[in-house]
Amino acid sequence: MLPVNLDQYSRYVTLDDSELRELRVAESVLVRLRRIRGLYAYWLQFPSKLDNDLVQYDLAMFKVSRTSAYDDLHLVKVLLGNLQQTTKEFMRWKINKSIEEDIAAARRAGDFRSVAALTKVMVQNNRTDKDDEPDLEFDKIVPQNFEPTDDPTVLGIERVPDLRGRIRALYKRYSNKMVQDAEYEEINEKVNENINDEVKLEEDE
Repeated sequence: MLPVNLDQYSRYVTLDDSELRELRVAESVLVRLRRIRGLYAYWLQFPSKLDNDLVQYDLAMFKVSRTSAYDDLHLVKVLLGNLQQTTKEFMRWKINKSIEEDIAAARRAGDFRSVAALTKVMVQNNRTDKDDEPDLEFDKIVPQNFEPTDDPTVLGIERVPDLRGRIRALYKRYSNKMVQDAEYEEINEKVNENINDEVKLEEDE
């Protein structure tokens, strides 16, 4: 668990230092917010960096302990988002920005063939040459209602006529023949020994 108040950090992370000082935010919180912003800015510049790379950057740049560096990375992901789970829309935006810069450079150089080629790439990247996919109308999906039943035919099993009557008849027929508790008489040890002796004599003969 992080020794921080996530709700507090989520409110502070978008404020500048002057606003934070007006709120009398503790210096330790200010320092950590600067680390979080610096780490996120570095990650935006190099979105393919892995967790270990970001931790190493935090260690080298801000001279913090390894535990604090991992905590900082966790805060970045919670508060600002995980770039390793980037959506297609974000990647499409990054590609568009790069293409726009290349188109501007080609225009300045008078290379209109490259402008046309780059424009075609941008069209393909944004899929503006294709029809939009229809939105799924989830609100029109009617959930199926299931009702309990004792009818076996819904499972493809034929119904046995008067099944309960047959069960009652069989129970009545065989219930009287079921084993019941019987009276018994305990045999004392002396009688038991005499019986054993008699059985032994018979076996010897």
